[in-house]
Amino acid sequence: MTIDAFNQQAPQLRKLALKAAATAGADSDAAQDVAQETMLRLWQMRDDPRLYNPEGYATTIARHLTLNQLRHKPPLPLDERQAAELTVPSPLDLMLQAEDEQWLRGRIRNLPYTQHAILRLREVEHRSNEEIATILGIQPSSVNTLLARARRQLLKEIQQSRKN
Repeated sequence: MTIDAFNQQAPQLRKLALKAAATAGADSDAAQDVAQETMLRLWQMRDDPRLYNPEGYATTIARHLTLNQLRHKPPLPLDERQAAELTVPSPLDLMLQAEDEQWLRGRIRNLPYTQHAILRLREVEHRSNEEIATILGIQPSSVNTLLARARRQLLKEIQQSRKN
């Protein structure tokens, strides 16, 4: 392949290399690196008579380089939270968690109607203050006050239950 022919095909070959790298799982920066390395290898092979299908070679080289990079990438360390998520809870932990959830649901049900409704609309349905005020027919400024009271009441009951 002549230098002029290579220069004409280079943009298309680079696009193919980028696409192959991305398809093989490389992020955008890694795909750029793979495409650059692919172009360098194709340049070194430009006089090789086996380079009769440069598009196929570009795709294959890029895919192999990407797989090699991914294979040799060091594993990411787990932080404590991720490690805790990997542990399987014991049956006792599951039972205690279910009891805690049931206890909390009962305390939320015992809140005054407006506080219960505001807490549900905010925390479960993710409504804004204006929407909550419209639904309940109260002032928007009252929403924050009643929400704070409900949360404070629940916190107080949680703290009392932990003391016992």
